[in-house]
Amino acid sequence: MRRLHGGNLREAEERFGKNDFIDLSANINPFGPPQGVWKRLRSALPEIIHYPDPENKRLTQKLSEQFKLLPEQILVGNGAGELLFTLTLALKPKKVLIPVPGFSEYERAARAVGAEVRYMKLGVKGWDSLPQVKTPEDKNQYITLWQQLLNDCDLIYLNSPHNPTGSVLRVDELKIILEIARKSNCWIVFDESFYDFLDNDLRWTARIFLEENPKLIVIYSMTKFFSLPGIRLGVLFSNQKVLDCLQRFRDPWSVNVLAEEAGIEAVADSVFPMEVRSKLKDSKDFFYREFERAKFKALTLHFTHVNFALIEIKDRTSLEIVERLGKLGILVRNCDSFQGIEGQYIRVAIKDKESMKRLIEGLQAIY
Repeated sequence: MRRLHGGNLREAEERFGKNDFIDLSANINPFGPPQGVWKRLRSALPEIIHYPDPENKRLTQKLSEQFKLLPEQILVGNGAGELLFTLTLALKPKKVLIPVPGFSEYERAARAVGAEVRYMKLGVKGWDSLPQVKTPEDKNQYITLWQQLLNDCDLIYLNSPHNPTGSVLRVDELKIILEIARKSNCWIVFDESFYDFLDNDLRWTARIFLEENPKLIVIYSMTKFFSLPGIRLGVLFSNQKVLDCLQRFRDPWSVNVLAEEAGIEAVADSVFPMEVRSKLKDSKDFFYREFERAKFKALTLHFTHVNFALIEIKDRTSLEIVERLGKLGILVRNCDSFQGIEGQYIRVAIKDKESMKRLIEGLQAIY
């Protein structure tokens, strides 16, 4: 039986015979997009008779102002996925390291260019499974680990916040990895697609290291936090030399006129991020509290720092839970296709309180 990828409502309708779902399978902000996006899209509709600007100058300038980077350091694409495949095609790495579990498109992109793929097993704790850098001895252990991992490696895909574990790589840890990668002449692709969902005390960006690391590429998604998955919008940050190289391997019109307008409006709304994070915190706190009150003996909820969580299933397969919840009109992500994670898990997105209440009720109906 085919496995559902997150957010595939058409396939879910065919599979479960329904057309009304609570979709917790895709990690999309349920409260967006910003209200101004709707108005801007309506007013921009007449522009679809024209070709898009291949340089996306207006959106690039807006992002430059927002992120305090030069426009020459910014490349906009048709979602983070398109940018991921483009950069891998351009760099053509021979040996790639992928921490697992992780986003399946990393491996697809690597194998599409014939790269040898190696795995770094993190498990259900994600980045928290690695040695903590608190003492000189810890640091030495951490350095040794990454020296071994990056030896003879051309490229590594990192992501923080980590999907699907929701763990966060610390700034001092990334500094160590960057230094070792520089000495190993290894590219680092740092995917921070869930960056915006983090609380203030945990939210930092790898973009701060771009100037001193010419082989660092940072990927940022606008589809998840700004609720634009159907439009597709992603951003890549690096130096001008890298971006000039990537331009030769991409469709010059990958960002359509409506996507550019939506992006311009989304980043202009300074209040939206705070409101979303506040609402999601309320929903998340509610869900964790109600899950604990339900006292599921065969289920364990693993804490994460972002807008999704892993639920461990101890008495049956994750596929069975996915199927039974699907028949109840609740979609969750089956994690049995994730490498590097032992056991049976489902991943659930944090949505509004009513959706999380329905999930608890669905699990209670099964148990």
